[in-house]
Amino acid sequence: MLLQIEFSLTPVVSRWTALWVLTLGSFAAWGQPTPPGDLYLEELRGWLKSNWYDGEHDALGYNEGRRQMYGYTDILSNGNVECIYTGFQQAGGYVTYPNPINAEHIVPQSFFGSSEPMRSDIYILRPCHGSANSSRSNDPFGEVNNSQAQWYGVNGNSYTSTSNEPANSANWSEGSSGLWEPRESKKGDVARAVFYYYTMYPDEGTAISACGDLNTLFEWHENDPPDAAEISRNTKINLVQGNKNPYVEHPELVYLAWVYDGTPVDTEGPSFAGTSATVNIACGSVPGALADPTDDCGVASLTYEDTFSGSGGCTGSSGILRTYTAVDGCGNTSTFVQELLYVDVEAPEFVFVPADLTIGCDDGDIPLESATAEDACGEATVTVELDIVGGPCPEPYQIVRVFTATDACGNSSTATQTISIGEAPQGCPEDLDGDGFVGVSDVLLALGEFGCADNCTVDLDGDGATSVSDVLALLSSFGESCL
Repeated sequence: MLLQIEFSLTPVVSRWTALWVLTLGSFAAWGQPTPPGDLYLEELRGWLKSNWYDGEHDALGYNEGRRQMYGYTDILSNGNVECIYTGFQQAGGYVTYPNPINAEHIVPQSFFGSSEPMRSDIYILRPCHGSANSSRSNDPFGEVNNSQAQWYGVNGNSYTSTSNEPANSANWSEGSSGLWEPRESKKGDVARAVFYYYTMYPDEGTAISACGDLNTLFEWHENDPPDAAEISRNTKINLVQGNKNPYVEHPELVYLAWVYDGTPVDTEGPSFAGTSATVNIACGSVPGALADPTDDCGVASLTYEDTFSGSGGCTGSSGILRTYTAVDGCGNTSTFVQELLYVDVEAPEFVFVPADLTIGCDDGDIPLESATAEDACGEATVTVELDIVGGPCPEPYQIVRVFTATDACGNSSTATQTISIGEAPQGCPEDLDGDGFVGVSDVLLALGEFGCADNCTVDLDGDGATSVSDVLALLSSFGESCL
């Protein structure tokens, strides 16, 4: 339990006293466990009251509750407090009435006879421009017909009420025919305050229907989930009065505690089971999604953001850090981080290889251009080796240049250029296997065709058949070089 300390000193002293209350309040946050999964409706609401309120909540008193609201729980970064219904801002501080802002009771005081601890519970208190507070009065919340509405908002930072629908009407509250509709960005906040009150104070005053239609309030809660500001406010209120609003901490509990109809509830985000945490990819590539999450409600969307850490390497030391976000059909979200590692397994590609040349023995110097190559992961080194066949001039010969492109990871590719000088060496027809010599292998090839009478591969004498004359022609050149 927190110590109740009345603030009757100067604002400076009040701030120090508030710090003392905050320090004590931090211990109370430990006593609010996660609800069991088999409780619903009234039984769950009873459990929440017993475990999130009873023995945890400290009634601050109305003056202190307002001081904490205007000076701490609802103070903006610019030092102002903001009207829940209109967005009007006024300087805040540890005071009870920062005119024209006063304290709006989301659940009207008349519902519970202005009694404590309800009156000072900051979860149902909100800063509100006095005129908007009076206009709402005790009206229940609901959807107002725009064509019949009186609108409440700000022009600049001047409080304004008009019967003409504003251009930015989503930022204005509406009143008509005994109903009050908050601006769009605060509907969920209002609904969760109502659900909180009727959970923690079930026997204090009216039924929840007096504050608004249950289905409408639930719809507001669903369409306007807790944002960072409401979550921060929940934490701050916990520090000063010792308890949290469970419906801000666990938004899924609203359905279970108030509208559960027996339908199973999906509170889990999509599963990335089966998705590899590490994937090797080719250097320089940026593949599409490499994840296929699953979910009982169906995956409504899958997005990802990439952070690049380099262009590539041999061992996968750089690449893309990809963060997936999957949202299922029930609005649950899950994330998954995947490393896409660049691994160089591709050889360089030649972008230029000198064309084959034929020149005469008397044409002067032989032009020797270099080949160039590129590699997706880095630099490629090109080397060249020469193979000279025949020659030298005046005999014809060939220079075969073999280029080899090698990257830093050892992957390589080759390309050739043939330069023919004089009449190109023709070899000899008796070299049947093309190894540059007339030898045993050639004789065996001829004998293998021996007796062929038509379309023969071995036909050295041109008679169309492979016969004794062909074998004799081959033997006459046996042992000769054909280079």
